[in-house]
Amino acid sequence: MTIFNLKSKLRQQGLVGGIAAAALMTAAYPALADIAIEEMTLEVAPASDSKRVYVTDPGHFQMTSQVFTIDGNNNKILGMSDAGKLPHVLVGDKGNFMAIANTWYDRIARGNRDDYIEVFDTQTHKVTADIDIPEGRFLTAVFTHMATLSTDDKHMMFQQFSPIPAVGLVDLEANKFVKMMDTPDCYHLFPAPEQNVYMHCRDGSMLKINYDDEGNATQTHSKVFHPEDSYLVNEPYYSDVTNRLAWPDYEGRIYQAKLTADGAEFMDPIDVFTKEEKAEKWRPGGWQLVTIHNDSNELYLLADKRGKWTHKTPSRYVFVVDANTGERLRKFELKHEIDSIAVSQDDKPYLFAVSANEQTLYTFDAKTGKKIGETAGLGRYPHILTLPQDSE
Repeated sequence: MTIFNLKSKLRQQGLVGGIAAAALMTAAYPALADIAIEEMTLEVAPASDSKRVYVTDPGHFQMTSQVFTIDGNNNKILGMSDAGKLPHVLVGDKGNFMAIANTWYDRIARGNRDDYIEVFDTQTHKVTADIDIPEGRFLTAVFTHMATLSTDDKHMMFQQFSPIPAVGLVDLEANKFVKMMDTPDCYHLFPAPEQNVYMHCRDGSMLKINYDDEGNATQTHSKVFHPEDSYLVNEPYYSDVTNRLAWPDYEGRIYQAKLTADGAEFMDPIDVFTKEEKAEKWRPGGWQLVTIHNDSNELYLLADKRGKWTHKTPSRYVFVVDANTGERLRKFELKHEIDSIAVSQDDKPYLFAVSANEQTLYTFDAKTGKKIGETAGLGRYPHILTLPQDSE
């Protein structure tokens, strides 16, 4: 017998054996033939509320990212959305849609670059729009204010650093890219009513850009609002609803402004720490290290005892002050190394705190500091929080 015929005979024997085995199983277990095939269904998340939390895990400059949708009321993961390299996650219409600015390469970590905006329905997590944009999105560690929605959710803007500084304008109603608007060497994007957006410039002033639907823009500068030797952190707090900006420096002084269609209205700075606390080396630290509960006017600052130039490392404590006067209201220990905080905008606010090293989101009562719950297993290095802004 040739090798070919031997293989053929073995295959025939195997086939006969398989048929016989199947027949025996059917005879022994006749119910198997009647089992219905289970159909896969996709769950729909509940409608968004003020305690919906989006946790972004960009990894350590990984080529792909994850965005976890979490119900902060019960610490349950509702869904997950994939994103590209260093994504910007924006939530609009009181949480009814999510827009993600993405960058992708056709050979994963090399090849042709593709930048685009994906818009998601936050209940189904289905993509409702896919908008191509020029390949110039500023790829740096994810600073949340390098992209923004307009206050009416009609437009999205993203920052370009190279080949020249510019702001990209995207029409979310028509689902199309509009124009790159040239800018000076300024950074961050803070939207204001009537199609205005502000940027922070190197001289310490705020640049106001007024734009029309075609991307034609006029620009004006404010006065300088902080001294050159007062170094500001990379992640200020800004409310798209109240248009209030709160920007800590490395020592815990908070510079604030109301950004309106008419211009920037600057407030007197406040100091979170006392002289004694400054002597004990209390300083802010973390990624998103400041937040404000708008209705109660309470400012939360993530801080710890630390050396100079350690402002991006995690902290274990939160200081709560009156956002207008700086009056100390309370201080509590989180008992975890926390990178970012955010507070829900409702009458019973929760403070959400994410630890990148522990890959866990912790939930606290914002008034008492009591721990309420936690959500673990959030990717590789989650450290960015996004919440709907729905007060007023």
